[in-house]
Amino acid sequence: MYITMEYYSNVFPYIYINMIKVGELSGSLEQSLEQAVTYLENSDTLRKRVKKIVLPNLFMFIGLILGTILAVLFGVPMLKGIFESVGSHKELPAVTMWLYNFTMKFKEMWYIPVGVIVATVVGFYIWISTPKGRYDFDYFKYIMPIFGKLIYLLDFSRLMQCVLLNLQNGMRIQDALEVSKSVVKNTVMMSMVETAINNIFIGQSWIDPFEDAKLGDAMCTEMLKIGMQTDLAEMIDKMLQYVESDINNTLEKIVKVLPEVAYIFVGVVLIFFVVAVLVPCISLYMGDWLFDAYASDI
Repeated sequence: MYITMEYYSNVFPYIYINMIKVGELSGSLEQSLEQAVTYLENSDTLRKRVKKIVLPNLFMFIGLILGTILAVLFGVPMLKGIFESVGSHKELPAVTMWLYNFTMKFKEMWYIPVGVIVATVVGFYIWISTPKGRYDFDYFKYIMPIFGKLIYLLDFSRLMQCVLLNLQNGMRIQDALEVSKSVVKNTVMMSMVETAINNIFIGQSWIDPFEDAKLGDAMCTEMLKIGMQTDLAEMIDKMLQYVESDINNTLEKIVKVLPEVAYIFVGVVLIFFVVAVLVPCISLYMGDWLFDAYASDI
C-alpha cells in the first residue's frame, strides 16, 4: 500500500507514507496507522498553537512597518510644506529626516534590494540542494533558538516509536533501524541511524552516534544502554514516555517565550514609529513652529 501512496505524495504526508511502510514491513499495520494518526493530530495541534501566537504579532509587526513607511512618504512632505509656507526654520527630528531620505532612496533604487533578496533566495536554494548544504541546514534546525530542541525531540521520538514497533514484532535491532530510518526526513538524524547500523555490523554500540551528537538528553541514551542489558523494547517504551514529557515541557516553554520575543520586535518598531512619525505630528499640533516663524519675521 505504501508504494501506491508514494505516487500520491501530494495528498499523503511524507511521514504518513513512511509509517505505513514501517507497519507493512513489520506486520503491524494497525499499530502503525494509529501512530501515524496520533502524530498528525499532535503536529496539527502544535502548528495551530504556534500560529495562534505568531500570526497576530507578525501582522502587527508588518502593519507598523507599513504604517511608518506610508506616514513618512506622505506625512513628512506635508509637514515640511507647512513649515516652509509660514517661514518657519524649525527642522524635523533627525530620525524622521533619516527615515524619509532612506525611504526615498529605496523608492528610487528599489531594484537593488529586490535583486539582493532574489539572489539570496536563489543562493540559499542552490546551497541546500547540495548534500553538505542540506546537512548543515538540517543540523541548524536542531540547534536553532527556541524551536531547535523541539524539532529534534519530535524526530527522535518518531524514530524510536517505529523502532519499538519493529522490535515488538520480532525484528533485530539493525533491521528495525533500517526499516525505521525512512520516517525522518532530516539528514542529520538519518546519518546517525546509518552510523548506528554500521556500528552494529562492526561490533560497536549503535547508541554511540546519538550520544556523540549531543543533541538530545543524556537520559535517553542512558536508558537505551540499560535496555541493551535488560529488555530493549520495554526500556524504549519507558524512554518514549520520558521524551513525550520532555516534548510537552519544551512546548510549554516555547509558548511562554515566543510572545515575549514577538513583543520585543513589535515594541522596537512601535518606539521607532512614535519617534519618527508621532513626535513631528505632536510638534505641529502644539504650534511651537508658529513661534519660530514669528521670531524669524521679526
